[in-house]
Amino acid sequence: MKNAMKILLWGLFPVSLAASAGTAAQEINLSVQQAYHVPNTLMVAQLQASATGPNAADLGQKVNAKMRWALQQTGKADHVQAQTMNYHTQRDYVDGKPDGWTVQQTLQVSAPQSSRLDQLLGDLQSRLELVSMQAAPTESARESAATAAAHQAIQRFKQRANNFCKDFGYAQSVLNSVQINTLRSSPGPVLMMAARAPVASAPGESAMSVEVSGSVCCLNGQ
Repeated sequence: MKNAMKILLWGLFPVSLAASAGTAAQEINLSVQQAYHVPNTLMVAQLQASATGPNAADLGQKVNAKMRWALQQTGKADHVQAQTMNYHTQRDYVDGKPDGWTVQQTLQVSAPQSSRLDQLLGDLQSRLELVSMQAAPTESARESAATAAAHQAIQRFKQRANNFCKDFGYAQSVLNSVQINTLRSSPGPVLMMAARAPVASAPGESAMSVEVSGSVCCLNGQ
């Protein structure tokens, strides 16, 4: 999955070098990847409040009551963020005939440390269903690690470009174009949950990489 950090730089080939009959140039395309790992210190869980029955309005009130209670519980916990989403009402059918309604809403809960969520999720499951839980790096940790890895990848790209040009008998390399992409190769595991109990979690790490690709012009010395 490609993230948003994508940079496109275009360098203009010097007119004097391009026009000089005594200066030959050769374009080379190459790419470099720099792998790195970021600790998954953020846990994100999704729970669902639902109700089924013949009256959609009554079901909506039941779901709203569950959500109000859940938000009260999350509000008591330190450093826990909660967000409601995906409220919908669905008509149920049996053998092609209407048979009541289902009302559902999702609650997303996140905390910077898994231990902050373990007991809270166990409590919330008394009225909501825990659908999934995923470990991920914080945005600040992700950006910091990506910046450091990009710097290393750029240095390797420059060194490899110079080496390739010298191997082909040219004196130097000049950057023509480059793209820098951050790739996430293995996200934190998504745990599908069903048991109504305190949740044990092991966040682990996210494997990521930065790819620097582009082209350089190999030039002879003047």
